[in-house]
Amino acid sequence: MKAILSIFLCFMLLSINMSCVKSLAEDEVLEEIIEEENEEEEEEEELEDQLIVSPEIYPFDLPTRIEATLTVETSQKEKFKNPLLGYNIEGFNTQTEKDFIRKFNPVSIRFPSGLWSNFYEWQTDGYQNDSWDNKSHEGALDIYAEKIKGHINQIASLNTEKKEQYGRGFHMMWTYSMNFDDAESCLARAEKDAALGFEIKDIELGNEHFWKSQRSNQVPTEYDYLTRASSVADALHQRFPEVRVSIPISWRRSHEAYNKVIIDDKKYFDAISLHKYMGSDPDVPGESNSAYSALLTSREVLAEDVNWIRSHAGDKPIWLTEWGVSANSEIEVNSAACLGMADVYLFMAENQDIYDRANWFIFNKALNPMVVVDERRKPIYPLQKRGYLSVYEIFQENFMDADVVASQIESTKIDGTMNAVNASVVEKEGKKVVVAVNLANKPAKFNLKMGGSDYEGSFTHHALVFDSLGAVPNIDIDADPKRLIKEGDGSISLPPLSVNQIILQ
Repeated sequence: MKAILSIFLCFMLLSINMSCVKSLAEDEVLEEIIEEENEEEEEEEELEDQLIVSPEIYPFDLPTRIEATLTVETSQKEKFKNPLLGYNIEGFNTQTEKDFIRKFNPVSIRFPSGLWSNFYEWQTDGYQNDSWDNKSHEGALDIYAEKIKGHINQIASLNTEKKEQYGRGFHMMWTYSMNFDDAESCLARAEKDAALGFEIKDIELGNEHFWKSQRSNQVPTEYDYLTRASSVADALHQRFPEVRVSIPISWRRSHEAYNKVIIDDKKYFDAISLHKYMGSDPDVPGESNSAYSALLTSREVLAEDVNWIRSHAGDKPIWLTEWGVSANSEIEVNSAACLGMADVYLFMAENQDIYDRANWFIFNKALNPMVVVDERRKPIYPLQKRGYLSVYEIFQENFMDADVVASQIESTKIDGTMNAVNASVVEKEGKKVVVAVNLANKPAKFNLKMGGSDYEGSFTHHALVFDSLGAVPNIDIDADPKRLIKEGDGSISLPPLSVNQIILQ
């Protein structure tokens, strides 16, 4: 009798577990399918028999002495473009989600973000699908079309709050669906969103149409995309002269033929939407050296692909509506990715004639979250700060609403061509601040020249210092990870593997 009862109880528990799994399945699909080529997590059992060592080997041979000189032209300044500090962020509906948005006060909101923007139905604030074969996205698109909303009215409410508190709303980055909306429909959408109080200025015409699985029956080819996108651009320009439109161009050389068709005569679009993820996984056995090299030279990787794109599409500004410096998929981010991220921010600040706006992907879900998220890729409370956010906050604190002061740097090289040290000077609220990144695993002697002379004033030097190229421990969301390096005057030395903030007195 006991044996029968045990079998019955086991059967009941199994049934309950299966029911729970089924109820969670749809949510898991929605959370995990985010971009065109989703990377499946590696099965843990594949690594059970492998000894994974977190390597501490630096990928470049460096001279004994690392030195850099920053020469500042104090009479030349330009306003920093705040939208370069944008990031994609999701979740606007519940009280918890709204409080999350309020806490971090994003510079911009891209709506909708990613794949889903191609299937957004603005008339219902929902999603749509057709009989086109969208391959791996098909199941998720069906769920979205049936159940999911974009919550545009909640975003409008948050935008109004932001205007009342800070004097301006979000620098909106709109993504319009070329799959289902023609010129007349896009105009009506812009009118509706303007009436909700949004800024209608920058609009990208679709998301990654170079992937066939992101298309619909209405735009199955690049020629169909060109016809629709150019007509939408013309209509928007006529109705809203201040509006700028971008087209999504691929950096992949295999998409060159597609790019050439949609570029056409280069006249109908104002900017280029680019999605670019730099980096590599140093935890893959045998690949740590090349991965660390890729992470630390992220600015070079980005520059190469942007230069290639602009050689075809013309001197259009770049909107990095998705970007990141990716390492492993662990809870703790790799510090080499953080250093690469910081160096790319400096690179964009140095080249604002090319880089017009940028959205890190993504703040609070995969890929590259700035806060710790759970297996369903939602923020875990109490919130914890990942290494990415520690870097971001340094740039937000110093570059937001600041002037970038003209400067030139000479530095020891790490790979024969790229600087070991990069730096910029900003002026904000009457203070000048040097933000410098030392990519070398050795201290760097930092010389500062202001107005033709060596700087001899006092300064306060804080830095985010990484002990190695490995994992960065997560910290409390409101903790300051910077440490005091020096306060006073005299020589300046940048710690190895560091992001530095030097306030000049």
